[in-house]
Amino acid sequence: MRAIFGLLVSTLILIVLACFTWAHLRHASDSTPIHAAPILEKAKQAQTGYSGTQDAEPAVTYVGPLATYMSKQGPVAVEEVQAVEYKPTTSDHVGGSVGGTTMPILHDKFNLSVIVDLPFQVPPHAAMPELHGTFRSFVPASAKPTGDTDADVEFHLLNDQEYSNFLTAKPSEALFSADATHDAGVNASLPPTLNQPVTYHVVFVNESRKKKVVEADFRLEF
Repeated sequence: MRAIFGLLVSTLILIVLACFTWAHLRHASDSTPIHAAPILEKAKQAQTGYSGTQDAEPAVTYVGPLATYMSKQGPVAVEEVQAVEYKPTTSDHVGGSVGGTTMPILHDKFNLSVIVDLPFQVPPHAAMPELHGTFRSFVPASAKPTGDTDADVEFHLLNDQEYSNFLTAKPSEALFSADATHDAGVNASLPPTLNQPVTYHVVFVNESRKKKVVEADFRLEF
């Protein structure tokens, strides 16, 4: 009896071992080795012979229209038109807004060769300053116009930093710009001021460099 029992145990052990061995061999035969795909950047470096860190694409530089114009023209003489003098009042030296005030800036006619700058100041405590006005440009009577656009000029409203960038041909934009025209109205909102005045620049640009005359009327409301 013991001999038969021992034989049965031995047979069962052999069957288990055989099943385990067969399952292991089958798993090994069915598995496929997985290889990492080549990294595209390394493949690209191998083809081109340089690394992305050493020869990266240059950063994109956004250049405003004013900077582009100045870089092409080079240094030019900037003529300046004096704004109407503003006499500070008591309210300019205290807190709160000086709202409801209209301040004339320019009501004049002037020659425009290349660039004319009209600097003006927004007084302190101006909560909602706005620049309003009109301008008209024309060719002097002594010159003979050759087309409808001969009298066109560009108009730009700049803060101090933008004006500095404009003069040095650095990338810059403008608070307000008008395409080349000979007759236009301007309505531009400006940031509020705190306890110090802020300087802005009205700039007229004559790309053709043919002398023109500009008649302008501007006022500041705040």
